[in-house]
Amino acid sequence: MNSCYASFLACALVVVAPAAVRAESDEQERGPYLRLGVGMQWPESSELKDQSCSSSNPPALFGCGQGDDGRSLGAYGGFEQTPVVDAAFGYRWASWLRTEALLNWSPQLSLSSTSNFLGRGSNQPVSASGNALAGFGVVYVDGPELATVRPYIGAGLGAASTSLGQVTYRIPAISKDAVTVTSGGSSTSLAYLLTAGVSIPVSERLDLDLAYRWTDLGTVKTNAGSAKIVRPAGRSSLKIAGTQIDLQSQAVLASLRLRF
Repeated sequence: MNSCYASFLACALVVVAPAAVRAESDEQERGPYLRLGVGMQWPESSELKDQSCSSSNPPALFGCGQGDDGRSLGAYGGFEQTPVVDAAFGYRWASWLRTEALLNWSPQLSLSSTSNFLGRGSNQPVSASGNALAGFGVVYVDGPELATVRPYIGAGLGAASTSLGQVTYRIPAISKDAVTVTSGGSSTSLAYLLTAGVSIPVSERLDLDLAYRWTDLGTVKTNAGSAKIVRPAGRSSLKIAGTQIDLQSQAVLASLRLRF
């Protein structure tokens, strides 16, 4: 009887002890953290186009026709490679689940495109500079630890505020000084992101996160306003409707995550 009782206790301890250890481990991991990161992003190709190609009051900049290259009138290319900065406050709810309030900053957006106005040749450079600030609520799911490295995936939803300065359209086929400069603008759009990465422990409370991220910051817009036109014959101005371009990018980031 005593041996049976002892065996029963041993079996119970075998079952209960690991469960207690797991519960204690989860409790230790749970809590807030701060994450700071930097990286580089590669915006995807996009078209700068009229907000409404049929606008007549004020008139659309490009219009609804086709350019010399057979594509719709517009400026093709997009934003250049640019740095990106992250600042996030997060909370781990369980060993596999955490959430973040994330601020994502793109401080140096540089537009580099080529327009296709009729009869202006194939070399029609378009340039502008701007920036973007986005806020996201992000949910992460952490996988099991593999040789001290822990993979994770995440998704986020939020809003982005983007700003673009004056847009310069150069037309060397007319003359080296022939330019049209249109107004810049700012806008706010729905934004979302998808990410995957790995966490590498640096110390008891500090982790290094290496991540890939795809981000959609919505639409960058310019306002209707006066277009300044410089030609060999002189200078003039014309009221022009607004334009827009989508901002989607791929990025790689390195972050330090400090648990409190």
